[in-house]
Amino acid sequence: MAWDRDRDVSKPRLFSGPVRYWPQSPWGVLTAALATLAVIGGQLVGAIAAAMVLEGTAWDTKFGKDVISLASPVGVGVTIASQATSIVFVWLFAGRGGLRREVLQLLGPSPGSGTLLAGGLIAIIVTGLIELLLYTGLGFDYRTDVAWLADGLRSPLWPATVLIAVILAPFWEELTFRGFLLSALAQTPLGFWGGAVISNVAWTALHGGYTLPGMASVFTAGLVLSWLLLRTGSIRAPIAAHAIANAFAVAFAYWVSTGP
Repeated sequence: MAWDRDRDVSKPRLFSGPVRYWPQSPWGVLTAALATLAVIGGQLVGAIAAAMVLEGTAWDTKFGKDVISLASPVGVGVTIASQATSIVFVWLFAGRGGLRREVLQLLGPSPGSGTLLAGGLIAIIVTGLIELLLYTGLGFDYRTDVAWLADGLRSPLWPATVLIAVILAPFWEELTFRGFLLSALAQTPLGFWGGAVISNVAWTALHGGYTLPGMASVFTAGLVLSWLLLRTGSIRAPIAAHAIANAFAVAFAYWVSTGP
């Protein structure tokens, strides 16, 4: 018997019970892909607007360095503005046809706190094993991929770095890739996992500045987060797991930046 979303009010579980993911979107694959690009482009709009407010038109070499550093007020302002703009864009796009809650997987019972915590721990363990194998096996320096976090955490602006990495990033990335885009892809013959792979490739591409092990870790994390969405049918699960995993990454980056 198929799962009845309208009648089952029980809490979703990760390892038992029915699969609860139910894709529904008025967007076709091509239009959803274009809208996703617009959401990502919204970051640029927000970044430019914040830069103009913070620096006016006096952009020089120092400004270029500041804008990519979470240790500078300009970098923090630009990053927060870009993330917030993306959240607004995807929220508006998902509302097409009055189906925002369906598109973003906001229907159904919310997973319990134990399920959310377990999802985060699973993401940390799986990606941690991948990173341990790849960083060690391929000889990459793991500090390279956390340098941008460490930079902000060593500054007086460290609370903003935590906000950016632990709150804003999970929200806009999950709503966009495993919410909005995946809902459209999963309705096609690709099915859930075909759509999840494509949306995760797009998500991983955003982290193109990472090393090869770092990008492999991101892609693996995306598959774990997709599985959490499949099992729970709620975007709250991948958002929470993403936030927990990023909090662990922040703590690790702080340890790296302040340790011997």
